[in-house]
Parts: sequence; structure tokens; C-alpha cells
Amino acid sequence: MALGLESASGICSARECTNAAIYRIDWRNPAIHRARTKTWLACEEHLSYLENYFKYRSFPFEVSAFVASDQEPSQDH
Repeated sequence: MALGLESASGICSARECTNAAIYRIDWRNPAIHRARTKTWLACEEHLSYLENYFKYRSFPFEVSAFVASDQEPSQDH
């Protein structure tokens, strides 16, 4: 799993995947990231794979919907 893409790219973090992300996975490795959370993105096809990656390693993680910054609701009143 190569995870070099920035989460702002909107592309799934799985190796060689070019699908648009629809899930955001915030995770951390408690052995080295005590207070730091990292973010990976997932498409429908790779969500299960990435969840299993974290479960196998007992990493705490949270899955939520990915909303690209250009899709966020406007704050205009």
C-alpha cells in the first residue's frame, strides 16, 4: 500500500487507485503517533481493505464521509 497522496487530492489512498474518494479515514498508530492523527481516503472498492489494515494492527480509526474542500457548503448568508 503506497499512501503518498495528500488527502486534499480527493483520490483514494490505495496503491495505484485513481478512483475518487468517498470516505475519509482518520487513524493513528498509538506506538508512534500519540497525539497525531493521519488521514487516508478510500473509494468504495478499497474501504474494507483499509479498515482491515487498521483492525489487524489494532490502530484506532474513524470512518466518515469525505467532502472535498470545493464541495463544502457555502457560509454566505
